[in-house]
Amino acid sequence: MKRELKPNVEPVVLNGEQPHLEDPRVVLSLLEADQVVAAKQRMRFGRQKLSGGVRAMLWGLRIYVVVMLVIVFISVFHAIQAAH
Repeated sequence: MKRELKPNVEPVVLNGEQPHLEDPRVVLSLLEADQVVAAKQRMRFGRQKLSGGVRAMLWGLRIYVVVMLVIVFISVFHAIQAAH
């Protein structure tokens, strides 16, 4: 029984050589579809290491959002007060 390969997947064994299991593409080509799904569900990336510039930009965006929320709430409060 011949196993059908997925499109764009290179053959795993060439000329009778052992596959190089360090290459993730080779490992994925060896697994069945349900095994790939199960492996991806188990894998969690966790927190990533970010550079100082990226962290500063994210904190700047957080501060910007909080300031804008305060400005919107003040504007809504003034609009409600002016209506009465």
